[in-house]
Amino acid sequence: MKLVNDGWIRLVGIVIVATLRFGLMSGEIWRGTVPLILVFDNTLIAAVLIWESSRAVVLYMHRRYPLSALSGWRFGQEALMLLLVMGGVYGLRAVIFEQFFSRESTPLFFHIFGLFYTYLYGALTAAFYELLIYMEAWQKANQEAEQLKKANLMSQLDSLKNQVKPHFLFNSLNTLTALVEKDQTQAVKFIAELSKVYRYLLQSNEKELIALTGELQFTQAYFFLLQTRFGQGIKLATTIGEEYENHLIPPLTLQILLENAVKHNQVSISKPLSVRIEVEDGQWLTVSNNRQQKRVSVPTTGTGLANIAAKYKLLNQPNVIVLEEPTYFTVKVPLIPSTAL
Repeated sequence: MKLVNDGWIRLVGIVIVATLRFGLMSGEIWRGTVPLILVFDNTLIAAVLIWESSRAVVLYMHRRYPLSALSGWRFGQEALMLLLVMGGVYGLRAVIFEQFFSRESTPLFFHIFGLFYTYLYGALTAAFYELLIYMEAWQKANQEAEQLKKANLMSQLDSLKNQVKPHFLFNSLNTLTALVEKDQTQAVKFIAELSKVYRYLLQSNEKELIALTGELQFTQAYFFLLQTRFGQGIKLATTIGEEYENHLIPPLTLQILLENAVKHNQVSISKPLSVRIEVEDGQWLTVSNNRQQKRVSVPTTGTGLANIAAKYKLLNQPNVIVLEEPTYFTVKVPLIPSTAL
């Protein structure tokens, strides 16, 4: 809360409240009926107490109730707490004045008038800080939305680059050529699954999140292309209960993780690469594969995992967990309930 803690804003606000209170007492000051010490108390000291107390009430309520839990009940509690605090501020000053500066008891209507204006200044200060907090939250939400949009575009661009770069096209065409010569039915299916892959890439461009069932269907199409190329050298086991199919994840999460597994490990019939996708503790989507590093290591930039982690961070979700064990590599990404957004 940068604006809420800004010292200049607090200083200017206190000066404004002090000036307003000074204006209320200008008549008494002109007639000389109010001691100078009381003028000082009713302007600067009172302004500091009102401003800082009101600010403290707002900050306390926002710590107790996040922006996602705002309600009329919450604002009612804030108004009541502000009334009690302002009543305490005014009461303390009134007692001090009665003890040290007044020889006569102050009329009741004067106390009511003073309490009303003290609360009014406090309410205006609280409203000002509420506005600052909402402005900061709005700006932060816009920034995060823009960052998430950029992360999505980067992920989509990286995925499209991986799908259209020469070696992928070369491998796909080689696979397709071999299928046409020996199995035309399988070739037709290969073309159909390849079209599903590209269709999903294009359709998911504008989405921040997608249902797990849709991502799994795309993953099966993508895996079909890999299995057609590698045969029994690659295996995929998916264990997802029906109750999790409507949970959400960023699009292409599974494709990136599956692609990384193929990129960094040997894939052959003698050493099959086994990838497993499952739900853990009802909160995590886990993708794991056996580690069998290639003889010639492949340079890695970590862009894929970094994009996935950035998306979850911008969505205010738990951090992505990466576990590197001697024989297994595991990535855990949070499953987002559809009711959470």
